[in-house]
Amino acid sequence: MNITDFECYLNINTSNRFKPTLEALNYYMKRFMMTVPFENINVQNKVSISIGIDNLYDKIVNQQRGGFCYELNHLFFKYLECKGGHVTRTSAIVHTSDGGRSPEGSHMSLYVNINGTFYITDVGFGDVPLTAIELGSKNQFISTHDRNSVYRAILSKDNQYDLQKQIQNKWVTLYVAHLQPQYIEDFEDKINYNDHHPNSIFVQQLLITQPQSFGRATMTYHTLTLSNDINKRKYNVTTDNYKHFLKKYFNLDVKINPFENKLY
Repeated sequence: MNITDFECYLNINTSNRFKPTLEALNYYMKRFMMTVPFENINVQNKVSISIGIDNLYDKIVNQQRGGFCYELNHLFFKYLECKGGHVTRTSAIVHTSDGGRSPEGSHMSLYVNINGTFYITDVGFGDVPLTAIELGSKNQFISTHDRNSVYRAILSKDNQYDLQKQIQNKWVTLYVAHLQPQYIEDFEDKINYNDHHPNSIFVQQLLITQPQSFGRATMTYHTLTLSNDINKRKYNVTTDNYKHFLKKYFNLDVKINPFENKLY
């Protein structure tokens, strides 16, 4: 992994950001998330996911693509390590809007230890702010404000935390994660599940999302949604316009086979 070229691709100014501080972490997160979209196009194209660092670097930097949690957070983990950060992988269970729960480990998140304080540092979830979220208790926490909403991370049980988003003045849990450190190899079966299993949401649906200057853009096979904390606009996605949307909002130049095969 060529750190200099990686930072050049992310347009990171390294002149005064060498120390592992919260300011630096937030800066790195913002540059990464504004450059690299969350997307599962390879899964939809039936191209197997690789979490090898060289392969990830080639996909994201050379091919100017994105990825989903295991890819994005794993690459960002390696980058933060190179910058001297104390970063840890965590295993998470995603809570869905219909009350469902994903299998344990179906999401991989990160947290960074800065002077004894843990900060949730997730660049691979698709519904998180551009900055780190300080981990607090139910009675003591610092809300993190974003163009799309307000977020917090609270200790819910021993060695476990809830990442939450404020929706209609209520705190809604997005996922529950464990503080116990994980290796990337610990997620091997879940990576395979999300890559191939018919019950995986990433196999069932196309999902591309990325923060924007106005808020967030999210695209599925049917709809492009442009949103922030004030309003939401929706546009129909078709075989004829999907490449235009990919380039305009996600800087992606890639074919999506189900569109090309006119399945949508």
